[in-house]
Amino acid sequence: MARSQAIRFTFAIQSGHNAGLGVGQFRVWCHGEDTYIAGPGVLQWKTSLHGEVAWRTAETAESHSSSEARLPADIDRAPWKYAPPDFVDGQRLAFVVGVTRAALRPWTAPERYQRVEVRDRWDELTRANVWMTKAAADVPDHPTRVGPILELASGTRVWVSVGREALDPIDPEPVPISTMLEPQIPGVHDVTAPGVLIRGVHLAR
Repeated sequence: MARSQAIRFTFAIQSGHNAGLGVGQFRVWCHGEDTYIAGPGVLQWKTSLHGEVAWRTAETAESHSSSEARLPADIDRAPWKYAPPDFVDGQRLAFVVGVTRAALRPWTAPERYQRVEVRDRWDELTRANVWMTKAAADVPDHPTRVGPILELASGTRVWVSVGREALDPIDPEPVPISTMLEPQIPGVHDVTAPGVLIRGVHLAR
């Protein structure tokens, strides 16, 4: 059986002294009216955008029922829930994966993952923006689009573009030993769409 179509991306510095530093290995795919966002580097968690009903980031059912579950068995395995953003002129920003320079470390993703360029600077957030465009609206011919355009059963298209956001500059930090995902929730954090922020992890001294 043929593998279903998906958008695959990773974040990486692609030129200069720190070329090769990167993070993440994300996949976006659709089934019926559902959109999923996950990565093989974080097997225990998956974001599911179910039509207009249930949007959430949850521990997978397989992980939750295993001996190495991340959450207690009596705890809701979807601790992060989101309200679907409104469509504006036929499209909406559905989800954002953001990364800062401080989260990058030596990293090699398979070639089939498109490289989202992170500029080697400490005052910028790089974003992979997951968009939804209704069937009756045109998908913009965006110069930074990543991968193919996917389609839900209703005809709504799902696609990804790259964006950047200015941050207050910080002093350069050591290469992190690992990374963590921090969910971003409208109304709780200063964001207009749900998403995750990739942060670097350092050992305390």
